[in-house]
Amino acid sequence: MGEIMEFVREYIYIFQFLSLFLIFLIRDYFKYGNWDLLSNFFFSLWAVIIFAFLDWAWDSKKYEKK
Repeated sequence: MGEIMEFVREYIYIFQFLSLFLIFLIRDYFKYGNWDLLSNFFFSLWAVIIFAFLDWAWDSKKYEKK
């Protein structure tokens, strides 16, 4: 179990991108009848970039109390 979690932590952004992409891709197919690949790709990419930025900002050492 520990090896799997280390693998997930190492590639968390790739897993997040793929899961968002697939969820929205399947949702659009059933809701609108088309795949809408480009829109889902950019939305998933945008969400991962925002998550990575917030993760970086949360772990920032600039405002850490001494």
